[in-house]
Amino acid sequence: MRRLYSIPIGLLLGIVLALLLPQGAPYVAWIGQIFLSLLKLLILPLILVSIYASLAGGTDLQRLGSRTLLYYLITSTIAATLGTTIGLFFAQGVPVGLLDLEPVAAEGAGFSLERLIANVIPTNLFATLAEGNILQSVVIAVLAALASRRLLDAPRLTLLTGARALDALLMQALSGILTLAPLGIAALVYSSLAGMAWHEMLQLHSFVWAVALAAGLHALLVLPLLYRLLTHRAPWPLLRACREPLLTALATASSSATYPVSKRALERFGVPERVTSLTLPLGATLNMDGSALYQSILLIFMSQLAGVDLTLGQAALIVLLTMASSAGTAGIPGGGIAMMAFMLDFLGLPQTYLALYLVVDRFFDYPITAVNVWGDLVVAASVAETVSD
Repeated sequence: MRRLYSIPIGLLLGIVLALLLPQGAPYVAWIGQIFLSLLKLLILPLILVSIYASLAGGTDLQRLGSRTLLYYLITSTIAATLGTTIGLFFAQGVPVGLLDLEPVAAEGAGFSLERLIANVIPTNLFATLAEGNILQSVVIAVLAALASRRLLDAPRLTLLTGARALDALLMQALSGILTLAPLGIAALVYSSLAGMAWHEMLQLHSFVWAVALAAGLHALLVLPLLYRLLTHRAPWPLLRACREPLLTALATASSSATYPVSKRALERFGVPERVTSLTLPLGATLNMDGSALYQSILLIFMSQLAGVDLTLGQAALIVLLTMASSAGTAGIPGGGIAMMAFMLDFLGLPQTYLALYLVVDRFFDYPITAVNVWGDLVVAASVAETVSD
């Protein structure tokens, strides 16, 4: 309990230091990097062993997986629609050509079904682990678990016992790493905020308000309401129980790095491991509520700056594109800018507006990641209530 209150203190300390002593950030950035690296170290081993242990132990993959994907589709659709609606309203007063943008190269911006398949279906186990590809790791763990169900009882139980023991070891290691959380989060926030180009954001105050409103409505109204409708439970106990992963997401801007913390928090809240083991890795790669609403608003503002009047059909297309963008960029290095370049080209907007994406993304990456993680947590808790063996 003490750590749950020390993490917010670390967050506030980082903010205060960034405001008062920004020049000192480079001297402590390494502390935050060590903390983040240790969290990332646990991601793939946890995914592999926890999914394997869950599915090899008899969890109904079809029922659990279909319900998870359905809920993720619902939250992403609502987020993209909400972002598009709010973006259309706030972008009305933005003058054409407000910013003087320079061209930005987007290597590998081309998007295709073949490329998506190549980044989802693994061909080399060691390459998957070396690249840190979460979605491919999920596929490997699922295939191994399904294959083990056809083994004789003795070898299957040996593998299952080993996986569960390794899972317990990794969670114990996570407990030790999280003792560094207050200091690591303070250093991460300090180094991140100290380098922000705040003057660039002031030119886009209407964009800032649009994203803030959409993110706030989705996180504090839509997701809690959805949780209540699906589970008939109050959402605030879940929010209190998940303060640790939400603050970690806010400080690290990484849904993947937050996965071990999210898994631990939900299981302490009472969500079974068979649910967290599958829903959270899928959410970290496929479900991006915050990114969906944020990218919708960004594309609409880009259109306004370029002097393009969007039709209703184009607005609907933005909803569909942003919903697909997280799956489209899964496992692709630099996938964010690659997918944004693809969407600009699809809408007929100039590629120079990739520069706008780079300007605002560094600022919004942190709160948007927290919204992404909150969406994953809500879906996982909802699935646990609505799916039972």
